[in-house]
Amino acid sequence: MKSSSETALGAALKTAVQSLSKKSQTEMIAAHVYAKYDVFKQFRPLALGIHEALIATLPQFDPQLISRMLANHCRRQRYVKSLARGGKRFDLALKAVGVVSPEEKAAAERMCLPKTEKVAAPAADAVEAVLPPATDIPVAADSAAAAE
Repeated sequence: MKSSSETALGAALKTAVQSLSKKSQTEMIAAHVYAKYDVFKQFRPLALGIHEALIATLPQFDPQLISRMLANHCRRQRYVKSLARGGKRFDLALKAVGVVSPEEKAAAERMCLPKTEKVAAPAADAVEAVLPPATDIPVAADSAAAAE
């Protein structure tokens, strides 16, 4: 009898959760995950395939929303900086289960660069070669003068 009441309770919880907006559900999943798993709180590099473990441990939530929450976490600057430092990857129990590859580390380092360093500014000579020379066009002092 106890297992059937747990099943009914689980079904009721799942129904209640699914009645919320997708954004609210994603925020609820994030709050639960950050409260329960230190690997997320500490922004450690996550084990490859950790989304499957999360989906298995959180059956009351929509797997797509768990994946969305995980994608949001992995885009956070603090997580990207953690990847850029390299080192070990961790599972939900905070056990080391792999390492950040040099390619992943390099990609994270590029993501950490300020936007001004990501896109090199074109050389002034190249801009002058593409743009036509400036002409002396009178500019109206205000929009009323321009309308006349």
